[in-house]
Amino acid sequence: MTATVAVLGANLCGWIAAAALAQRLPRTSYRVVVIDDGTGGDGLGDFAPVIAVPPALASFHADLGLDAATLVRMTGGGHALGVAFGGWRADGAAAFLSYGETGAPLEGIAFHQLAGRLRAAGHPVRLADHALSAVAAQAGRFAPGAPIAHALHLPVAPYEALLRGAALRAGAERASADFVDAEIAANGIVERLTLADGTGIEPWLVLDCSGTDARIASRTSPASEDWSRWLPCNRTHAETVPAQGAPPPYTQVDAQDAGWTATWPLDGADVRLTCSMGGTGKPFRAARRVEAWRGNCVALGAAAGLLEPLHPTALTLLLRSLAQLIQLWPAGPEAPVEAAAFNRTVAGALQGARDFLIAHYAVAGRAGALWDDRRAASLPGPLAAKYDLFAARGRLPMYDDEVFEEEDWAVMFDAMGLMPRRYDARADIVPLAAIERHLAEQRARVIAQVRALPPYAQAMAALRTRA
Repeated sequence: MTATVAVLGANLCGWIAAAALAQRLPRTSYRVVVIDDGTGGDGLGDFAPVIAVPPALASFHADLGLDAATLVRMTGGGHALGVAFGGWRADGAAAFLSYGETGAPLEGIAFHQLAGRLRAAGHPVRLADHALSAVAAQAGRFAPGAPIAHALHLPVAPYEALLRGAALRAGAERASADFVDAEIAANGIVERLTLADGTGIEPWLVLDCSGTDARIASRTSPASEDWSRWLPCNRTHAETVPAQGAPPPYTQVDAQDAGWTATWPLDGADVRLTCSMGGTGKPFRAARRVEAWRGNCVALGAAAGLLEPLHPTALTLLLRSLAQLIQLWPAGPEAPVEAAAFNRTVAGALQGARDFLIAHYAVAGRAGALWDDRRAASLPGPLAAKYDLFAARGRLPMYDDEVFEEEDWAVMFDAMGLMPRRYDARADIVPLAAIERHLAEQRARVIAQVRALPPYAQAMAALRTRA
């Protein structure tokens, strides 16, 4: 007998989930069916007509036969080597958070600790000068095939169409009609899904990808945890404006009095998303569902949790959840042990991503009511420990299931102007001259690699004309 896995949401979130499962599950045992929930949107927050796709999805795309060049060419998208932050620091300096590595350790000592020792000795060091992606972005150089970590800016509609095609080729199906209602038992088991044409589906498992509406998960697992006391922005407004000249190969995020505005450059246009506390725009709320998996319903994407898109976390979180679900694949519709393990992992990943966003506000030096209030606010326990230990000596306690790595945290704190009072004592083991030579050599390698790259505009023009 073939068990049916129902994916509620014929959107970007739903088709990614369907593609992942159709590839991994044996077709003789499972049938993956995508059902349109009738609400539209992307299932990941519906913030803008463009979505930032982080480097973590490269291997997922490759498994589907899609590379970055194909995705950008067929969607009219672009590349991003990192995120430039303007107006966040008190001194007015720009901050750049690059994708990929920043510097290199020496004798087991982290790069930012080596930089701390040099700074203590009176040598100015800017971490971004030792990051390949940051230097390439500053120079406006990049080639789609270059071995540089980068994100993508992809228009949602054509990106979804590509993922839908990949999912169908992998064996997923589309339901004959839209979703109407669900019959749910008291224990949270979804027994039947009714469609608009009168047919029904008795699901083995339901993946709720219907976005913030969470059309089934809101009934099987209604409890949520509100995070607006830490992330008070609750309105978004997106617009697409014409743009002249070559698009820069990075995302720009500019601080505003009531929030921030992100600019995602495309070919001939910029998509701008303003995220603010109050004012006009589409409302949203930072929160997570307490139990993402209850009964035989698993909430994914915005149905599981929602964060402002200051960084491209939504797709990373979705991919991690799918990987965990496949690892914990249940032997039957009721799997409380597997569900509990899944919920712990998803909660840890969401909380880690939330804390990374909160930290931007906590260290930003911009003046104004919103920013002053965010700096004065108490921090969640794990984030407070990170902040205090980094400020003291550049160390970072890391927790299970975090989305961002230790290096990401160190680079972000440093770029935003939080300098440790002391560096790791182990850095004194290495002679100062050896550290200076190490940084100089690393910087020279980065510059040489960037010089070998073509101007980004030239590379994009060649990509657009490729058959």
